Amino acid sequence: MKKSGLKAKKNRVRRRLVGMSGDFFTAVGVLSAVTVLTTFFVYAYSFIISRSYFEIKEISVRGVKELTEKDVLELADIKPAQNLLAINTDAVVRRVTSNQWVKNVYVGRELPNKLVLEVEERNPLALVKQSNGFYLMDGEGFVFKRLAKSDEVDLPIFIGVTVKDKTKSPLFLSSLKLLKTIADSSKYAYLGTISEIHIDDVFGLSLISGTGLYLKLGKGDFEKKLGQLTMIMADLERRGIKSGYLCIDLSDESKVTIQRKSIPGRIEQNIKGQQYLI
Repeated sequence: MKKSGLKAKKNRVRRRLVGMSGDFFTAVGVLSAVTVLTTFFVYAYSFIISRSYFEIKEISVRGVKELTEKDVLELADIKPAQNLLAINTDAVVRRVTSNQWVKNVYVGRELPNKLVLEVEERNPLALVKQSNGFYLMDGEGFVFKRLAKSDEVDLPIFIGVTVKDKTKSPLFLSSLKLLKTIADSSKYAYLGTISEIHIDDVFGLSLISGTGLYLKLGKGDFEKKLGQLTMIMADLERRGIKSGYLCIDLSDESKVTIQRKSIPGRIEQNIKGQQYLI
């Protein structure tokens, strides 16, 4: 019995050793295969990026309006004869978006030797007046650069907005949406260009248009109030009141007041003159 028990133990040890040796050789085989494949891919990558076949011969810059193709290429700082596959696209994006006009840029490759830079510029919608000058603001309310002499823009000016504490207020965001709606829709063509947008915590939103209209819109339902304005303007034309500068208070939809002003200029809250009630 003792001999048979000892023999069984020896057999178990032998099986374990055989199993361990099999696992060891399997692991060595896998490691060797990984090493060979890694070496192959490193060699293949080095071979590919060293070939002149993939050297950049053309760079296409798309989407620029405010910037020029030359501006973008200088920002991208891509070295001559650089390999297309070796381009660090993240670095190119960081360099190009360092310009305040650039919102985003997509870097694409068109094999074998063409690099594409698709630029998305910020679209200025308005100006914001600050103590040290005017700043450009895009359609998302993002103030991205100080207005320079080289910036040829004709934009409405936000009054009563500070970059730090007002640009994310609900009233401001609603005003920004309305401004985009007016700019994009032909049905508001009778307003002409909007020259000033006034934001006030108490009185709400007011607009001054290039056609001589000063509109007090209050704090909500802006598009509905402008729809009401269309009927008001038609009624004024029937009455023969279609010239001069008008202050139209649409804050209370149930009682619209109109004040007439004979000379251009900013219309104050307590303007005096003939009033029309509709």
